[in-house]
Amino acid sequence: MQNDDIMSGETMLYMPEYDAYGNLCTRVIERDYQYISKLSPTKLMDYNLRYFGSSLRGAFDGSKMILGKLNKNPIVVHEGSDIVWFPSKSPLHPECIWLAVHHIEDYQVVDKKSTKIVFMNGKDIIVDLSVRSFEYRIQRAFLLKDKLEKRTKHLLVQHDRVKVYPRMASHSSKYEDKA
Repeated sequence: MQNDDIMSGETMLYMPEYDAYGNLCTRVIERDYQYISKLSPTKLMDYNLRYFGSSLRGAFDGSKMILGKLNKNPIVVHEGSDIVWFPSKSPLHPECIWLAVHHIEDYQVVDKKSTKIVFMNGKDIIVDLSVRSFEYRIQRAFLLKDKLEKRTKHLLVQHDRVKVYPRMASHSSKYEDKA
């Protein structure tokens, strides 16, 4: 795996793509850059969630706890940064595309089973998803974000950095001398 496999706020979507040997990989599309990861989209999502201290299973369990049992729930990748993604299909399906909600600008009907998604940077993609299903997934993603914000708002603790960090600094210098 590359350092590129770690998503950022610029990462817009994970799209399945097969390499020349028939291996399921991921086209990672960022605001101004794209590349191919050797991991499948769902494995890449799980890798990133683990990197940030969770897992795909944990993200789905949390989403299920907040929204109820649904298929294709949105997930919170990083709560502090408001990064919420959702799958176009079941994450077990090889054609599943993962979309970052905060990059979606607009969408349009292509036909009964397809939707054109327009991103903030002007790029677009057509997905095999009815506009009604797409709207439902977007609404669920924003509902997840809203409910999570309401649940965690009271957890924010204000502290005085002057009082906290000098004390920590004095303790850490003891450990640095021994290292």
